[in-house]
Amino acid sequence: ICDIQGKICFEPHIPRLAGLAVERRAIPNALIERYNLHDRIVKRKEGADEEIHFLFRAKKALLPVWIGNELEILEWGNRDNKLSKLPHTGWARIESIEKGLWQHLRPEEVEIPAAFGLEKGVWFQINEGMKGILVRDEKKLPHVYMLTQQASHYYEVMTRHNREPVFIGESI
Repeated sequence: ICDIQGKICFEPHIPRLAGLAVERRAIPNALIERYNLHDRIVKRKEGADEEIHFLFRAKKALLPVWIGNELEILEWGNRDNKLSKLPHTGWARIESIEKGLWQHLRPEEVEIPAAFGLEKGVWFQINEGMKGILVRDEKKLPHVYMLTQQASHYYEVMTRHNREPVFIGESI
């Protein structure tokens, strides 16, 4: 399916990395307060460090994003605003970026920190994070889309998904 301009293709309702976890200590208290992230703080098991979960299915889909040297919390894609011209997904294929299909949105590359990823019920460790793009909607509000690529054989076997995030400094 493509957006109304027929330029950006994606598969709706097929999540690619449905969520991620960031170590609680990596998110400043000011951001936790500003974005009311308290209900996203969890412990995976007794004795484990606290994590903050960012899930695409959350009431408000958010992602932590490094923009230069500043950590921000931004809206994850465009899940709910059907009036917006932004693609109605949370992911962008790296192949589409490379072909210039997002060029009209002036994407800026950003880094998405993560300690763990969640795909089809499987949690897995992430060492450095993932790549994303930041674009702005008609009101100039920022949205971040997670970049995806063809999955490695290991990732596909582990998660039963043929797309994986573009990881920073590693491949799974």
